[in-house]
Amino acid sequence: MTNYINLNKNHYFPYQPEISFVTNNYSELKVADSSIGKDIALFYQFETNKESITSLSLIPDGCFDILFCCSSKNPSAFLWTSPFQRRKQPDFQNGCEYFGVRFFPEQGIIKLNYSMRELLDKQIPLFDVMSADLSIVETIAAGQSFRERIELFKEFLKRTNFDVSYDQKIVDYAIQKIYSSNGMLNISQLSKHIGYTEQYIRRKFEEYIGFSPKQFCQIVRFQNSLDRFLQTDGSDLLDIIYDNGYYDQAHFIRGFKKMINLTPKQYKKNFSQNLKF
Repeated sequence: MTNYINLNKNHYFPYQPEISFVTNNYSELKVADSSIGKDIALFYQFETNKESITSLSLIPDGCFDILFCCSSKNPSAFLWTSPFQRRKQPDFQNGCEYFGVRFFPEQGIIKLNYSMRELLDKQIPLFDVMSADLSIVETIAAGQSFRERIELFKEFLKRTNFDVSYDQKIVDYAIQKIYSSNGMLNISQLSKHIGYTEQYIRRKFEEYIGFSPKQFCQIVRFQNSLDRFLQTDGSDLLDIIYDNGYYDQAHFIRGFKKMINLTPKQYKKNFSQNLKF
């Protein structure tokens, strides 16, 4: 039987470019702490527009975020889960400072009361889906700085650890294989690597991360190409396409549009104009 261990995480990073462009005073910190870096990708903080209620969009990344509204009068927190297509959600307080934590899909530090299949593509009050000390919402809201809130959340995590199941370790192992292949594995190859049937792997993926292995591979390929595409002048487009397993430019455009509902050219134009969609 395979001995499932944590592989060195490939450099997969879940990128959400729109949040930083449509909010005020955006800050982020990528996690380098070895004790939680395998579970948490990013801490971030922003303020919503004071003139109107802000709509924010998520693009597919396979992750889930916990987002705290740090209002002194009405603090709250919710779970924000990945869509398979770009989704705009309007339920944000105007003029509120938000503190967010983005968890990798394979995280094993937060226990949710439902399968991710039931939670996918939703924004749900945190304590409807998680059993924990309710005071964490007020504690985070009372934090005086981004750094202080990070430390407060780390202290909270120390009280919420749980034993990761063997099934979840299998999913983790499979995800590391997908990362190391840049999303260019199919479920048949995963089945051979892991030693379990395709049906079993598909069922466990949907339970723990909400997506099928095929969908998750598509997300990884899309995310790996997104940052490079947005930051370049287009001269290395073919390199981006082939490095991420797309057959040609038409295949890349179809895959991109499937995730964002816009062509790469349209999205990049909006991105360069501060994402005024």
